[in-house]
Amino acid sequence: MGPGSATCTLKALALCTDLPPAPDILDIGCGSGASSLVLASATNGRIVASDLFAAFLGQLQERAATTGQARRIQTVAANMRRLPFRDGSFDLIWSEGAAYVMGFDAALAAWRPLARAGGYLVVSELSWFRLDPPVEIRDHWDVHYPAIRRVEDNLAAAERAGWTRVGGFHLPAAAWDRYYAPLARRLPVFRRLHAGDADARAVANMAEREMSLMRRCADVCGYEFFVFRRGG
Repeated sequence: MGPGSATCTLKALALCTDLPPAPDILDIGCGSGASSLVLASATNGRIVASDLFAAFLGQLQERAATTGQARRIQTVAANMRRLPFRDGSFDLIWSEGAAYVMGFDAALAAWRPLARAGGYLVVSELSWFRLDPPVEIRDHWDVHYPAIRRVEDNLAAAERAGWTRVGGFHLPAAAWDRYYAPLARRLPVFRRLHAGDADARAVANMAEREMSLMRRCADVCGYEFFVFRRGG
């Protein structure tokens, strides 16, 4: 449901070097559960997968049953701004490409109490990789995600929120292709189904423009995986 891959999820998880043998993990904004399933297969932990939309959680439950992981993954329908969990409940908080919904800084602050002392936060956020983005990509994100900042600015925000940086990396261009390629295949059908709808045409045009821009500007911006740790 967004850019990413199992390889990148495992790479970020490998940076969490001091997890307990069976960690309690919270996946926020889990969607249909791509990350939750990888985390379940790569750890002996309990996964709590949370999303606002019950339909996505239903898809995750079906996939978990198919892969034999249903008992390891608990789904919870909840707003990420008001998560129904006690403070200090989790060894690892995970959120791929979803923190933007409430804002990166707000997420850093709101989710920190949920982590145990020494617990980890792994979060990905759309970020500038360069100081001098071309005008066309800068103008695009000024409209569609004006909160985008440099990686360094996001790191500084995390430090202010009480997180310590452990590591991180750029999401590679190939992980975007895994998202954009199926979208590109579906767009012609979408255009035919909504040929008379001006709003639908605008959405399709925007999607095609974004795909073109991001493929040409992969070294300029993209998702940055951040791995943080909470102190005592």
